[in-house]
Amino acid sequence: MANEEPLKLIEKCHAPECGMLYALNQEISEEDFEKVKPYMQKYTPASFEDVMKISGNPNGWMCTLENAPKVEEILGITETLEKIAADRQIQKEEFDKERGKKEKAQLELEEIFFSAKRPKQKLSNLLKAAQIVYDPTNSFRDNNYYGGGHLFIIMKNSIWYIMNNGREENNWNMNNIEIEEAGGAIGFKIPYDEHVHDLIKLVSDENEYSGDTYKEPEFDSTGGSCGI
Repeated sequence: MANEEPLKLIEKCHAPECGMLYALNQEISEEDFEKVKPYMQKYTPASFEDVMKISGNPNGWMCTLENAPKVEEILGITETLEKIAADRQIQKEEFDKERGKKEKAQLELEEIFFSAKRPKQKLSNLLKAAQIVYDPTNSFRDNNYYGGGHLFIIMKNSIWYIMNNGREENNWNMNNIEIEEAGGAIGFKIPYDEHVHDLIKLVSDENEYSGDTYKEPEFDSTGGSCGI
């Protein structure tokens, strides 16, 4: 089966005396190898001054960063190290920009919710009545058992921000949200607002709560959903 990945140089080994060394990601013909051989070297652990300072695989044919452009030019490699580095920089800048937007949105949400009302309620009732529940980075799904995690619960007429506060070291007296068989949570409630909903979508990547770690209580006809 033919290798569908384009031919390129990949990081293989690093040593203090020569920096990063690069190897081809697939075999090439003997004819092509003879063309690039002058710019590559066959390394073994004995090729380096201190084998304990080597990272990666020190065995095989590799080239230095200085000789990499020559190897790439001879073999007609389009996915060059320079291009890969440029693409990574663009991705990093886009990631940093997106992260900045999320951090700004999170700060705005905290400013809105931390001054909001904190009525008592059962999480089970909130989840039953919710139109949609966002779980940023699956924090509640993965940490609810340990008393951590956050949820944004979108109702028809309100939005709740739930901060799990059920760890043993937490102050449970602050909790106004009852969680079955757990310490509880702090919940903030505001009237539904489309702008706030948009901020929540941004910070949560619209990741919905799966409910995997939450144990649903039996239906309590007296519990109701009054006040949600």
